[in-house]
Amino acid sequence: MNGDSNIEKKEIEIPESVIESHATETKDISDKSLEELILELEELCNSTNPYSISKNVEEIKTLFYKKIKSKNVTKEPSDEDKLEQKDKLHPSEIKFKKIYNKFKKLKSNYRREREKIEENNLVIKQNIINDIDDLVKEEESIKTTFMKFKILQKKWKNTGRVPIQKSNDLWQNYHHHVELFYDYLKINRELRDLDFKKNLEQKITLCEKAESLISEKSVNISFDRLQELHQEWKETGPVIREERENIWKRFQDASRKINKKRNDYFLQIKERNQSNLDKKSAICIEIKELSSTSSNSHQDWKNKTEQLVRLSEKWKKAAPINKNDLKKSWSDFREACNHFYSLKNSFYKSKKENNNNNLMIKINICEKAESLSNSTDWKNTSKELINLQNDWKNSPYVPDNLSSPIWKRFRKSCNTFFNSRKEYYSKQDKERKNNLKIKEDLIMEVKNFTPSDNPKSDVEKLKEFSKKWKKTGSVPEKYKNINKDFNKLISSHYNNLKVTKKEKERIQFQVKAETLKENSSLLNKEKERLRSEIEKVKKTIIQYENNISFFGNNKRTEKLKDDVLKKIEKSKSEIDQLKSKISVLNKI
Repeated sequence: MNGDSNIEKKEIEIPESVIESHATETKDISDKSLEELILELEELCNSTNPYSISKNVEEIKTLFYKKIKSKNVTKEPSDEDKLEQKDKLHPSEIKFKKIYNKFKKLKSNYRREREKIEENNLVIKQNIINDIDDLVKEEESIKTTFMKFKILQKKWKNTGRVPIQKSNDLWQNYHHHVELFYDYLKINRELRDLDFKKNLEQKITLCEKAESLISEKSVNISFDRLQELHQEWKETGPVIREERENIWKRFQDASRKINKKRNDYFLQIKERNQSNLDKKSAICIEIKELSSTSSNSHQDWKNKTEQLVRLSEKWKKAAPINKNDLKKSWSDFREACNHFYSLKNSFYKSKKENNNNNLMIKINICEKAESLSNSTDWKNTSKELINLQNDWKNSPYVPDNLSSPIWKRFRKSCNTFFNSRKEYYSKQDKERKNNLKIKEDLIMEVKNFTPSDNPKSDVEKLKEFSKKWKKTGSVPEKYKNINKDFNKLISSHYNNLKVTKKEKERIQFQVKAETLKENSSLLNKEKERLRSEIEKVKKTIIQYENNISFFGNNKRTEKLKDDVLKKIEKSKSEIDQLKSKISVLNKI
């Protein structure tokens, strides 16, 4: 009996919490939406054994909150959004929490009920041990005592689990009393061998069942079923000594293969999770590198943001990872993204200030152009507007959405002025061409003029020609020499007049004065020229008078003195003529 007991003690005691946490096979739920995860959780809550689906529930919870947090990962939340997020839960999260709390309540109730049942089972099994102990004190036939013993064994087997902390001691105590019972009764060998044979058949069946689990695809199903087989093994009696070691080794070999398969499976999961964690860490480093180089243009930030979106998607797809690493991995990712968006926001804030300053420069240029748009000072305003156009061209860059309205205003102001100028010069060109025709006809008329014997009448006729010429406006620039031709022609007629030279000069100057009437600049120059001539003549008179003072009173110098006095008189007469001309100019 002792040998059989030692073999039985080699069997592995598996904690019930481990068994129950793997009772339901894990499904791939990584692609499910928030609503699908909620429905999955609600369906699991219908289980009669909350412990069996506990791991599945926690996996759903982890994935659910991961998806909730990742919804806005590439969008930088404002301070206002952050405050609102603290006070307001996502509608799906509210629904999820309600169902999750329901599960926790079911699990709590189930645990309390199970604890009561396990405590009750403990009392039952302790009583069974006491009853087995009492059998050795009875004075009945061996057959009757043995039947009672089998009934107690069956009752032990059919009684459920007991509290895990007392399970092993209870089993050892039970097994010890069973051995004592066998030793005490000294059952005949034939009955004992029959029992050994029956137990061997049961244990062979258990071995076959364990071996069939090796090919089971689901490691969780095979592992959970193996624990049940181990429990059945414990509850099956001993076998013949010669078979004990072999049958146990066969069962143990099958168990090792199943456990190895399970360990390999979880090792693969661990390696995969570690690989995904390494990928996520590498992606975070890439995101940080995006922020390590400065970007001074909108296009740079646009390109980097597109890279960040791609890296974020890549980060999300690198799943799953170990639950213990999830919080830190998420924190590193969030920190890298926040740093990127912080730099980006600073850039655009600074850019916005620069754009506002640059926009004001363009607005000032535009307002200057608008103030000149209705000017008729064609020459000077043209230069000013061309300078303003150059200023606009050289002004700092402003985005089109801001500068476009100002540019339209500026262009409209320039077009208004230059269109008006074009219209003015077009009209003026037309008038000048018409004036050219009139003046050409007038020249022909002057050419055909023949002086008469009445100089006064001829002068009036020539004046009339000049007056008509003057009244006719300007001609095209390339025909401007026509004015010289006319003046030359008029002058030739004045030279042919039958009047004194003095009168001829007076008349010609009068004509010249009339031509200067419309040009104040030339008129002032002529006045200055005449005044300069007067000053020159005055200096000549002073020189003559100084020369006279050196002449002596004798006959030899008398003639020289008279000549100088005549020259002085002539110079004075010349001054009077010059003054007369100035007077004429002042009157026109």
